[in-house]
Amino acid sequence: MFYHFEKGHKAAEAFRDLNELFGEGTIGERQVRRWFERFKSGDTSLEDEGGRGRPSDFGDQALLDAVRRRTMVDWSTLNISANNQVVRLSSSSTASNKA
Repeated sequence: MFYHFEKGHKAAEAFRDLNELFGEGTIGERQVRRWFERFKSGDTSLEDEGGRGRPSDFGDQALLDAVRRRTMVDWSTLNISANNQVVRLSSSSTASNKA
């Protein structure tokens, strides 16, 4: 977002680009406009403002551990839908199709 600001782009353009790159709903247009206003005022810090929203119930390390646990894949039970077919992936064999 700061890159867009530095390049002279409008907040609406940054909003579209960020949601296109990272997925719809990544950030709201109003939030992008707030960040742009902050940058225009001279505050180029990328730290979020404190005191807004509910405080976190756990620290950064707990969050990192949770993400690592969630990203581990059990290959023996992973099924992926592709082209109207279910593809079962296994660590011990190649993909097999099921109709």
